[in-house]
Amino acid sequence: MKTGIVVLGAPNEADGSLSVIAKSRCDKAFEVYLNNPSSYILCTGGYGSFNLSAHPHGYLTQRYLMSLGVAEKVFLDNAPSRFTLEDATLAKPILEAAGIQRLILVSSEFHIERVGYVFKHVFPSMILQSVSAITPISEAELVKLYAHEQSAMLREEENINQLKSREL
Repeated sequence: MKTGIVVLGAPNEADGSLSVIAKSRCDKAFEVYLNNPSSYILCTGGYGSFNLSAHPHGYLTQRYLMSLGVAEKVFLDNAPSRFTLEDATLAKPILEAAGIQRLILVSSEFHIERVGYVFKHVFPSMILQSVSAITPISEAELVKLYAHEQSAMLREEENINQLKSREL
């Protein structure tokens, strides 16, 4: 069964250096890859307020993973997304074209519930597994990120309903 590891995007600096959130997701994805060495990796993230650098975020995370030892041939095309729903919808044709049947979703512990929700609806027949990266930030910062996720989940539910109504 062909497996794809999807690494969800996170902020980076204008110079292209990855945030601790992005690095923790990549480090977890690398660990997952070592346990699934025949899998493929798809990195998400394009441009937006989270990335003002000269390169799409997915390119930056791919380069970081390559610096850890992942071969370039392992990577599928990046999904140049701006938000979680776009992560899934832009990744879908890439993953389908590659014949991927099982997805391992890698994101931060505060974000993984929303990622699972979105991907479950965009990929209803795909075998999905979610893996959380532990983010090395203060408890106060983490509380803020969880609060953001609560409001974002409400928006995501609306987005999924709109997506389903367009598909009917």
